[in-house]
Amino acid sequence: MRRPLLAGLSALLVLAVGSCADGEASAPSSPASSTAAEAQADALDPATALEPYALLYEEIDADLAAQAAAVDASVYLAAPLLTAGPQAVIELGGDLRPRAVVDASGASLAALSASDDALVGMSRACLAESGGYGFCSRIATLDAAGADVDVSTEDLDLDFHTVTLDADGGGFWADRYVPVTCEDGIGPCEVPTEDGPLERILDCDVVHVRDGEPVWEWSALDHLGEAMLEDATTTLVYNPDDPFHCNSIQPDDAGTTVYVSMRHLSSVMAIDVASGEVLWTFGENSTDEALEVADPDGLLGDRPVLSGQHDFRWLGGDRFSVFDNSSEGAGVARAVIFTVAGGTATVDAVIEDPQGRGSRCTGSARPLDAAETFWAVSWGCSESGVSVMTADGREVARVTVDFDAAVERDLLTDVAAEQPDLGHTVSYQAVVGPRGLLG
Repeated sequence: MRRPLLAGLSALLVLAVGSCADGEASAPSSPASSTAAEAQADALDPATALEPYALLYEEIDADLAAQAAAVDASVYLAAPLLTAGPQAVIELGGDLRPRAVVDASGASLAALSASDDALVGMSRACLAESGGYGFCSRIATLDAAGADVDVSTEDLDLDFHTVTLDADGGGFWADRYVPVTCEDGIGPCEVPTEDGPLERILDCDVVHVRDGEPVWEWSALDHLGEAMLEDATTTLVYNPDDPFHCNSIQPDDAGTTVYVSMRHLSSVMAIDVASGEVLWTFGENSTDEALEVADPDGLLGDRPVLSGQHDFRWLGGDRFSVFDNSSEGAGVARAVIFTVAGGTATVDAVIEDPQGRGSRCTGSARPLDAAETFWAVSWGCSESGVSVMTADGREVARVTVDFDAAVERDLLTDVAAEQPDLGHTVSYQAVVGPRGLLG
């Protein structure tokens, strides 16, 4: 039996009804809602504010940074991700200069979600041996006092990859990694492996929680056909033990469609909430549900459409974005922005890592403003850190991990210190929300 959330999630988070039913903060209407001078005057000294967490700030283009600083929005990080000691929740301006830094050491924060007046995160717990997923992660409310972890949410058996708040404060969407014992007829169990037959696999379970109780659940094993799994086995990142690896979930305004990313399928998909049916997919599969991909300007290049992607986002209407990690040598990490209509996904823009790196894991891409002039991009498990980019691919500013300093000061976990691509990970995501959510 599951315990209810402490005093109900609505009271815990103290959320008001926002403009988007999925609870994510709405984008400002203009990329210049305040003057650059005012915005930059509010910033903290980057060196002083970020040094305790072995983070570095670099302004790349002063003119663009001034424009980005004037955007009436903030970027939020939980950094560094793979810390053995201090971790902070950081509010940054559009130029990535810090506005507020709140110590959250001990919370082990991963995914974040911003609504119009609250910021929450997933506190990692009951981790797999690999650290790649969790079995009892907890909801944490983030404010000026730090991270308030609601331990009662352990009983919901949540993973840490994704959380999206309902706008009314009464619930959220998240994911679970559910162990399933292999038996005859379970498709992924029958995929040959070098180590012999599989004893168990992990299902992807999408869950909507209201007032502390699951009210809707969706299982990938129950809904994805053999053809999609067969396609997945040919991708660069497929893992037989963990065939799906869901890592982002977002509903539409009405809550009738939910958008899900699955890393090990190298595909994202739209799911009908009423029936559980997959409406369409975008990425590395050729099933009946797969969208045709139109790339009139050749932006995708001669490479997989997606490889190990994260942070699939509905931008409103028929527009979407996804952070393509381009894992396992597929190419340069990038944000892909596309429009869906009539069974076709038309690629509108691609924003590549200006330093030309791929990304092993994590990452995100979010527009800073409604006009999508600027984007906050976490390049994931990569030396490239977190950048603000223009829509046409110019870098504005970046925040990175000072890896040598972090290792010297024993700030990182052992695996992060031994594997630099992991150790350079700034934050699981860079999320965009209103100013002042940390108080």
